Amino acid sequence: EAPAEPSEAPAAPAPADAPTPEQADQGEAPAELSEAPAGAPNPQHPDARFVKLADIAPLSGTYIKDTPRDDYTELLDSIKTNGLERPIILRDAGGGTYQLVDGFHRCEAMKQAGMLEVLADVYDMAPSEASRYRREHRNNPDLPVPGKLLPAHPPKEEPAAGQDAPTQDEEAFEVPENFTLPITKEGQSELVTTLKVADIHPFEGHPFNVKDNKDMWDLVESVKRYGVLEPVMVINRPAGGYEMVSGHRRMRACQLAGIQIIPTIVRNLDRDEAIIAMVDSNLKREVISPMEKARAYQMKTDAMRRKVGRRSKEEIASGEKSLSADEELAQQVGESVATVQRFKTLNKLVPEMQELVDSKQVPVNTGADIAQLKPEEQKELADAIQKEAKVPTGAQVKEMKKRSAEGTLTTEAIKQTVAPTKREEAPPLKVTLVEEDLRPYFPDKRTTTPDVKKGIFEALALRQKLQERQAAAQGKAKPPDKPAAGGDDKNPAGPGPEKKPEPAAVGAKKPSSPAAGKAKKPSGPTAGGKAKKPSTPMPKKSGPAR
Repeated sequence: EAPAEPSEAPAAPAPADAPTPEQADQGEAPAELSEAPAGAPNPQHPDARFVKLADIAPLSGTYIKDTPRDDYTELLDSIKTNGLERPIILRDAGGGTYQLVDGFHRCEAMKQAGMLEVLADVYDMAPSEASRYRREHRNNPDLPVPGKLLPAHPPKEEPAAGQDAPTQDEEAFEVPENFTLPITKEGQSELVTTLKVADIHPFEGHPFNVKDNKDMWDLVESVKRYGVLEPVMVINRPAGGYEMVSGHRRMRACQLAGIQIIPTIVRNLDRDEAIIAMVDSNLKREVISPMEKARAYQMKTDAMRRKVGRRSKEEIASGEKSLSADEELAQQVGESVATVQRFKTLNKLVPEMQELVDSKQVPVNTGADIAQLKPEEQKELADAIQKEAKVPTGAQVKEMKKRSAEGTLTTEAIKQTVAPTKREEAPPLKVTLVEEDLRPYFPDKRTTTPDVKKGIFEALALRQKLQERQAAAQGKAKPPDKPAAGGDDKNPAGPGPEKKPEPAAVGAKKPSSPAAGKAKKPSGPTAGGKAKKPSTPMPKKSGPAR
């Protein structure tokens, strides 16, 4: 895109510092919905107006086709930070509709962000002029916009000669405290105003979590600095107050920032319309957990079925096959019908298993199969998974599902499914070392791989010997147990189990306990030594004593 300003005479030339087409789409010339109501004057672009995105159609008669980007994050961040400063260019197609001449990617980004309106300059130009400008301005960003710029606020008619202009007593005019201004067309059930945050309640059964994480605190800082750039959407609450449809995170950010007033769109929707709008606005989040998506898909398809109801006789007679709710939702979110149904199946999981799916310990496909088990079987499996830190394979889960349907699935069989295998109990040792890990120990560049292996094994052999010496030293340092009366357990000359020579056994009791404790340092023949003569061969320690 190459946003351009009105040309001379019918349209003023573009300013010298106008951004290039790439800058406009990358966020250097951001476009955003401000807090001003539709039709309000913009100080930078007095002739610009806010136009509903739903009223903008593609420009016909041109061969240039734009493709939406996969990611508008950078453009949206700039939009939310700086607001819309440069309007898009539209052609007035009559009947309250418009054709897009310039600003495709900005419109797509704002749709992705859930915005309803966009700031635009509307021109009265022929279709051929619009098509030519759309083709040529890409190579010539300074190309003036053809046609006539239509003012957003037509000038008031001057009173005829002799008629007095209407006057108003400004001192007597006061704006009511609770004044609201409807900005939509007559007959539309919508109101843009400001509401107290305390009067807005979360949507009943809201399937998405609002967490006070880093992203939330970043949003709090943005709200403190710039305010709420995009109004939240609410519906009337039967019990009083309002119920949030779109904007739970913005409302929470206002609560944390201490802001009491929030710009709001009050929309008249029935319950099913509100559910569909709530899900659609929240599915645009960057991070959605599997269970959030599962609950959202279930709520929306249920609401879609209720809204459609039964097919009429005329529809049945026509032979046309209408899409099911799952098929329609699959088309809207760009997923297969099987994927949509698989996510919805996750709602049958017990809370313990849902936590494992949300934490990504259990894959979505595996969780959908586990959902076919009985609740008590799911709890047993969740406990086993947490204890063993192991998830069953898809084939194992299918086997459990089959046995559960047959009524033969036992607790022991569930535990055995996640029990560690022999390979897991004794895993093979395999180590991979890269050059950056080895080079400090082998600085010679001529070192070969066999040299490295030899050095590693030599080092491991030295380590093993060191460990053996440390173990032996610890064994010697350990104080010996106090010997029983009759000798040391380590001394084979003691009485031990051999009780035959009675005199020797009696003689062995004569030495006092100090003499027995000094058995390691024999100083000469003692009574105990005499008792040891008829016994089995003397240990090596008795050599010096002899």
